[in-house]
Amino acid sequence: MADLGKKYCVNCLADVTNLRLRCTDCPDIELCPECFSAGAEIGNHRRWHGYQQVDGGRFSLWGTEAEGGWTSREEQSLLDAIEQYGFGNWEDMATHVGASRTPQEVMEHYVTMYIHGNLGKACIPDNIPNRVTDHTCPSGGPLSPSLTTPLPPLDITLAEQQQLGYMPLRDDYEIEYDQDAEKLISGLSVNYDDEDVDIEMKRAHVDMYVRKLRERQRRKNIARDYNLVPTFLGRDKKDKEKEKPGSLGVVGTGGGSVGGTGSGGGMAVGAVSTTATGSGSVPSTPKRKITKEEKDQRMRLRGLCQFMAHREVEDFFDNMHKERVLRAKVRELQRYRRNGITRLDESAEYEAARHKREKRKENKSVVTSKRGSGGGGGLGSGAGLGCGAGGGGGAAGGVGVISGIKEEGKDGEFAAIENLTGFELLSDREKVLCNSLNLSPTRYLTVKTIIIKDHLQKRQGIPAKSRLPSYLDKVLKKRILTFLTESGWISRDAS
Repeated sequence: MADLGKKYCVNCLADVTNLRLRCTDCPDIELCPECFSAGAEIGNHRRWHGYQQVDGGRFSLWGTEAEGGWTSREEQSLLDAIEQYGFGNWEDMATHVGASRTPQEVMEHYVTMYIHGNLGKACIPDNIPNRVTDHTCPSGGPLSPSLTTPLPPLDITLAEQQQLGYMPLRDDYEIEYDQDAEKLISGLSVNYDDEDVDIEMKRAHVDMYVRKLRERQRRKNIARDYNLVPTFLGRDKKDKEKEKPGSLGVVGTGGGSVGGTGSGGGMAVGAVSTTATGSGSVPSTPKRKITKEEKDQRMRLRGLCQFMAHREVEDFFDNMHKERVLRAKVRELQRYRRNGITRLDESAEYEAARHKREKRKENKSVVTSKRGSGGGGGLGSGAGLGCGAGGGGGAAGGVGVISGIKEEGKDGEFAAIENLTGFELLSDREKVLCNSLNLSPTRYLTVKTIIIKDHLQKRQGIPAKSRLPSYLDKVLKKRILTFLTESGWISRDAS
């Protein structure tokens, strides 16, 4: 037996208790939405008859599979709330819909069904003209808080602020760069009857004004980075005078005066001056001394300073200085490598030997100067003071020459060849040999290499022709062969 409280479609007998369409011309004709959409006709009922919607308010617009089970009355309340309170006021909208819905449920249902659902895709176009863009987003927009946060005000006194016309709370000056820049936009107004030419002209004025503001801010940043305000106020000169070594500090309650003791019993003499309360200022870190070459380089590259901040410019020149130091170190290591040095302890020995060679050169030049000064002194003394005095002067000069010759014989033993290429590659015995034969180190090394290669080829049974250079005569060859044999470079039968 059918339930008397339910209503059924007269065409398909479906349950239409929640929603049905009733014909206003035919009594007892009630159809379901599907049969009404198909234009069903039963008896005298025709599809063009008038109709009335009978809604129980408990059906779902999105079907039974939709999440949340939102009824048609709740959907209607939601649309009324979004129109009344606006998008985003989810708490007020949840109160309007009913106590059974939370703000989170209201937001998720509206976004899912009306924005990202089929209804939103059909009604909301992809490109919305004249859409307002949020420039204050914290993710790095043009007006994000991370970019528009004002800089801290300048650390200057009230009298200096009045002198500069500086307003610390706004970080502005009474007279700014291009003071009349605001006149470009002060008279602009947007009218609905403006033509395209007028709109483009107003946009051009706004663009010009923005450019002037950027240039104004750029100049402020340069003044901050390069400390131009303290320089203008003369603070840098005062600080330099305070930092001069040996300047007298101002005696306070905690420090004593020069020559006398104060309440603290100390003395205020030194490079660090004391303040009025007796506390000493912290000395600044000593800066690196700039060479003349670096000063010239800074002058040549000063055109780049307008594109970088002060700290970036200093880092740039510091890095160039580090590059020069590293290049010099690399050249020094390459020189060690050319001389066969592969360890740091060997480099120390090499530098000590090089220092001795340079010292011998200095001694040689001193000896040469002593020779000239000693003989000249003897002659001058003889001419001015008579024979006895002149003879004494000559003897003194002779003693100087003799002592200089002995010193030269000790320190300048290899003076003839020590400045030639390859001298540092010779052993002590090879230096003595080359010095006695008056043979340059490079020629000796060439002959030594050829002789040792020939000796190795003969031991392996490979016939080898003599390839000795033409400047090597029989006497030199015999002396070098004998030396190499005694030193163990070649065997005696080969020599």
